[in-house]
Amino acid sequence: MNDVKRVGIIGAGVAGIATAKTLTAQGLDCTVFEKADRLGGVWADGYSNFGVQAQKELYQFPDWPLPKGTPNFTPGPVFQQYLEDFVDHFDIRSKIRLGARVTGLERRGDGMPGWAMTVGVNGETYEEVFDLVVVATGLYSNTPNMPSFPGESDYQGAILHNSEVKTRAPLEGRRVVVVGYGKSATDAALEAAAVADEVHIVFREAHWPVPRKLAGVLPFKWGMLSRMSGALLNPYQRPSPLVRWVHGPGKPIVWIFWRLVELLLYVQCRLGTRIAKGKNLVPSTPIEVDCFGESTMVPRPELYGLIRAGRISAHRTEIERYTPKGVLLKDGEELDVDRVVLATGWKSDYSFIPSDARESLGTDDDGFYLYRHILHPDLPNLAFIGHSSTFLSVLTYCLQARWLAELIAGGMVLPDQASMRQDIEEMKIWKRAWMPFSAGRGARVLLHMLHYHDELLTDFGANPLRKRGILAPLKELFAPYQPSDYTLIVSGDWDALEGRSLSPGARSAGITS
Repeated sequence: MNDVKRVGIIGAGVAGIATAKTLTAQGLDCTVFEKADRLGGVWADGYSNFGVQAQKELYQFPDWPLPKGTPNFTPGPVFQQYLEDFVDHFDIRSKIRLGARVTGLERRGDGMPGWAMTVGVNGETYEEVFDLVVVATGLYSNTPNMPSFPGESDYQGAILHNSEVKTRAPLEGRRVVVVGYGKSATDAALEAAAVADEVHIVFREAHWPVPRKLAGVLPFKWGMLSRMSGALLNPYQRPSPLVRWVHGPGKPIVWIFWRLVELLLYVQCRLGTRIAKGKNLVPSTPIEVDCFGESTMVPRPELYGLIRAGRISAHRTEIERYTPKGVLLKDGEELDVDRVVLATGWKSDYSFIPSDARESLGTDDDGFYLYRHILHPDLPNLAFIGHSSTFLSVLTYCLQARWLAELIAGGMVLPDQASMRQDIEEMKIWKRAWMPFSAGRGARVLLHMLHYHDELLTDFGANPLRKRGILAPLKELFAPYQPSDYTLIVSGDWDALEGRSLSPGARSAGITS
């Protein structure tokens, strides 16, 4: 990639604009293609009352903090405006082409490294050639996942994906059932509870919630985002000697710790509350495994109170089929409802990637796997930024962009193709051995993000230990990591101010953090 000059970036969400800012600052000619009519990705067109589910200091660019006075758990429209301000501050708006849909990619016909991109604008198409293409569309496209059930054609009510519920108006005065148990599902149920006559939420499995404040006092970042808590998770793909000891002789302590966490959440959220058919909200999967599932969420505080009060009727089952006047559940209960809201996620859309490249990525049902969640060894000069799911996704995308910039600048050396393929295969084996299945498991990092971030930094020679001050050793162990710890890394100033703690390519030589 040392000869890369022109970069095409697909998607103008967080990942796309972070990549454009980082690579433009390095002198590369970047163009960002966004199919929507405004930037922001998922933040440009959300559902009613959507917003960030983390404290504001956890979900922001490390080198461009949210404005003072921004409310905690930033509302979606506020965050979208923050992204608009970001592109203006870093002078990359001119790099973004809105209403430009990428419909195809092909390897360059002149034999040079890179890709020819087909772009559609206002019904017409044209082609541009780039030395490097970055796919920054995120894990899911704007194509809703709409499961179907028998009897759908006979149902007399309306079936909506939660993304279609832009305001409370479609729910007002209605009898509503929400399908799902993730963040968007519980948000939809709460919106319905404010205006609907009757509200139900139907889900197959309960999941452990992450309260905004543990025990009502401590922000959740103190219990989830430190190196200590990270060491107590199921060991990372490449565990350190200390972690191997913790999960060897120290395993009983680990088991006790997670059972105490479960007890705390059980009591705080009153998960033993009886719901329909005498069931409850206690998850069946241990929390240290369940927190790597698809539905990990930080629910709005009022959710469980409304379930206990009966304003939201919870059903731990599935839909069997539609009836003319509602839905029949698998537990035998029939719900008379005139609105069905499917909060069932989104489908991935990589239709612009040619079939041979798609085959190289893999067609496994748990998604495709990449080296460092960024590159595939068989697809040179094609990178993915944002193809990873973590609790600090804005930070993760910024660090991925910095990693890619260092690679282009020659600040690191990749392993050979065989070693990268082996790393990918080992990741598959590791994840599939214990991580809950989903169509996006290949991209899932979640609470292992500190380990992943350490790898990215170590690859290009930066010090992964970011805490500073006289108490730095204690902070490294107990204090939560957040975007502000990586300001110098993301801005690119780290090398001049800190120096490289490891030579480029040290990771390839077997040095681990």
